[in-house]
Amino acid sequence: MTGKTIMIVDDDRGFAQSLASLLGASGYRTCVSYDPASALVQARSQPVDCALIDFNLGATLGTTLLTRLTDEGHSFPKIILTGYGDVRTATQAMKMGAADFLEKPYEPESLLAAISAAIGKARETAQLADGIREARRMLRLLTDRESEIVDAIVAGRSSKQIAEALSVSQRTVEAHRANVLQKLGISNTASLVRLAVLAGMGSPNA
Repeated sequence: MTGKTIMIVDDDRGFAQSLASLLGASGYRTCVSYDPASALVQARSQPVDCALIDFNLGATLGTTLLTRLTDEGHSFPKIILTGYGDVRTATQAMKMGAADFLEKPYEPESLLAAISAAIGKARETAQLADGIREARRMLRLLTDRESEIVDAIVAGRSSKQIAEALSVSQRTVEAHRANVLQKLGISNTASLVRLAVLAGMGSPNA
């Protein structure tokens, strides 16, 4: 059982309920909306792990709902479903932030695979974002001079080169480097470079 919640948004009630049954049998929890307004209410009131949104929701396009959900800060992946699929529609949906685009009638295996992939990618993206925030938080502990030295290290400069550029002794540079490692709780320069690059500091040599 996955325990993940999938929001289904489709004005075809029979199709929506059939889709909910399929997902329920596959271990997903579902919440069903038949119009964009209800979908927004559901997204605001409960955790959602992925949304399946029909492209044609009567008077409203599914991409309009997609944009509204994104603008409200709902970062769960959104898959667009349509019976009128074409390259232009798919391109429009993807440019507007859709995680995937599937045509009706769908193959159950393809749909389930798309949902799993979208949730997995969203989880990886969230973990990366968390890692970047943590890296930046850690690097904010450094003094201006320490940050300057980290930038130089990431750029691939040696302690001698850094010392010459900053008009300080090589021993001073090494002392700063050691202090940085201790302050950040890491053991070597390679880990420091990975942390700094993740946070967007410096620019490694090509």
